[in-house]
Amino acid sequence: MRLSLRVVLISLVALVAVGALISAPEAKHQSVKAHFTAGWCEVNGVSQTIEDATATTRCATDFSGTSWELFAAAGNTVTGTRQYPIGFVCKVNGRPAAQTCDHTPRYDEGTWAFFVAQPGETTWHYALTGASMHQGVCGSAEAWLWVPASSTPESSMPKTVPETRKCR
Repeated sequence: MRLSLRVVLISLVALVAVGALISAPEAKHQSVKAHFTAGWCEVNGVSQTIEDATATTRCATDFSGTSWELFAAAGNTVTGTRQYPIGFVCKVNGRPAAQTCDHTPRYDEGTWAFFVAQPGETTWHYALTGASMHQGVCGSAEAWLWVPASSTPESSMPKTVPETRKCR
């Protein structure tokens, strides 16, 4: 049992270290050319839904990359924090306007929650990795839900039902 716990702890430390390297301000990030359509993907691609006061879904066709890169590919903008410029989602499409992004927002300030659905699934699952580490899979769907200060990300779910498909 102790060996298993040790392996898990070492794995978690390694993941955090890799995430820190990826999120470093001097990290190079590929720019992704936006080629998207409105709505869920009907052909090969990854769907991205943004939910706050309204819900918008776009399909990034023939997309391959991280969830952070998916924002640009789906025609959305994302702003990180000063500490994690490409690792922590602070604003999506300039919202919420009041968020300064000087620090990582606390739950009592509101935050974006990240959900995924794999090809063939029709329910959302809370993402276990951040946007700069998660790799979009052809046919999958991703959702970003604005969670106001009165809720927690773990207790919130997107209202939209994901439409996923197997890619050809």
